[in-house]
Amino acid sequence: MQSRFRDWGDVRVFLAVMREGSTLAASRHLGLNQTTVARRIDVLEHIFDETLFDRSTRGAEPTERATTLLPYAESLEQAALAFEAEALKGRASAPIRITAFEDETFGNIGAVVAEFVEENPGISFEFVFSERHLDMMKAEADVALRMAPAISDGRLVARKVGQTQWTYYASGAYAAKHALPVEYCDDMEDHTVHLLNHVKSKRHNLVRCATSNDILIALQTGQGIGPLPVTVGDANPNLVRCFDPPDHASLPIWLITSPAALKRPDVRRFTTFAAPRLVRNLKNSNRVSDQ
Repeated sequence: MQSRFRDWGDVRVFLAVMREGSTLAASRHLGLNQTTVARRIDVLEHIFDETLFDRSTRGAEPTERATTLLPYAESLEQAALAFEAEALKGRASAPIRITAFEDETFGNIGAVVAEFVEENPGISFEFVFSERHLDMMKAEADVALRMAPAISDGRLVARKVGQTQWTYYASGAYAAKHALPVEYCDDMEDHTVHLLNHVKSKRHNLVRCATSNDILIALQTGQGIGPLPVTVGDANPNLVRCFDPPDHASLPIWLITSPAALKRPDVRRFTTFAAPRLVRNLKNSNRVSDQ
């Protein structure tokens, strides 16, 4: 070795590159400049006197040595998180404010929070289920779960935790009385279509809804057809699909925070805890929907 390891921050960067697959994605996850991330990897490679990542335009491929170091880095991460948790004990802290569209769509975030609080009883949360995207940079929320093709504000720290598909549903009773559309491009003029407020449409037979739960209630009571996440619609025994999810009806789900919020140890600890659990929950719910 050429020098001694002294900085836990370099290990955080190493773990982020391992998990995100590139220095660019790691920089967004950590809220750091990409050059800073690359420089810290260079420092670690100098310490170990070995190449840890084969870098190319496709990303950063971990070498065998990096894979060997991964469990040791994860152990350091757990020790650092435990240290932060101990520092938080007995200290009054503002609740972590989470915004999401609706719990069922987002990998059961409520259950993830409950599990986290059980392990970290001194940390509290405030939920804001809203169709409006709160301004993270203005601290309207500390953590957000959003469906979007991409995160437009490059200042935010975002990690993709899953994918959700949507399609149209109706109640079984409604389907028995009406000929349902068999694909998205079909004429739906004979049906009352329930859509979310922000969804653009030129249809005249619309009922606008504030949340997908409002659509769910309307469909269950036989008031027409409308789109729902397959994780919600397929799990409801009273609903039937009109057609399979169209190719365009799939959106990534992002776990988002701001650089300022990420400076809080409790927020940083929660996002580290929540991300892999949300990935697991969303994979499981999509697997059930496909059966």
